[in-house]
Parts: sequence; structure tokens; C-alpha cells
Amino acid sequence: MYYFVEFDPCDGSKRGQIVEAYEKFANHFQTVLPNFKFVGLYARNVLLGSRPHYVGIWEFSEYSDLDEWNRVFAADKEGRTLAKTLGELATDWEAKVMSKLI
Repeated sequence: MYYFVEFDPCDGSKRGQIVEAYEKFANHFQTVLPNFKFVGLYARNVLLGSRPHYVGIWEFSEYSDLDEWNRVFAADKEGRTLAKTLGELATDWEAKVMSKLI
């Protein structure tokens, strides 16, 4: 299963800031939740296509892993701080869980 997190930059946010903040967030959560594998952070090139501007992709095994993520996140002060920093740089968040079919 794949977890797609889509978002756009806030006005004034630079790509380098977003990459740095997402990298810290991803590194942290891969450590505390090793059942989630960070696949990558992707950005539209030359602003072709419609939103979202950024897509973060995570891979995990089963839906119950999402319950574990929520449980850990609720008790993880550092993780919430990293998420807040990232949230201040981005807007229009959307997330979806998808399964690979082929």
C-alpha cells in the first residue's frame, strides 16, 4: 500500500526549505515507525500540470499501520514539531491511500 501526501507551497516558501523540512520529518518517522518506508518527495517540474506542487510517497503493509502511525504521532512531541514546521511552509494538504494494481 502507498500513502500519498500532496500539498502546495505557501506564499514565500522556497523549495529548499520544503525539502529540508520534509527530509527531517521523513527521517524521524522512518526511525520511530520502521514499518513505513519513505519512497520520496516529488515536485512538479517547470510547473507543468495542475496542483499539487509536491507529493510525498510512503509505502506500508496494511491499514492497521495507519493506526500505529496515529498512536505514535499523538505521543511524539518531536514528530509533531517537525510536522508543524512543515505545515507552516505548505498548504492545501490532501492525502490518500492507494494499492498497486499491476
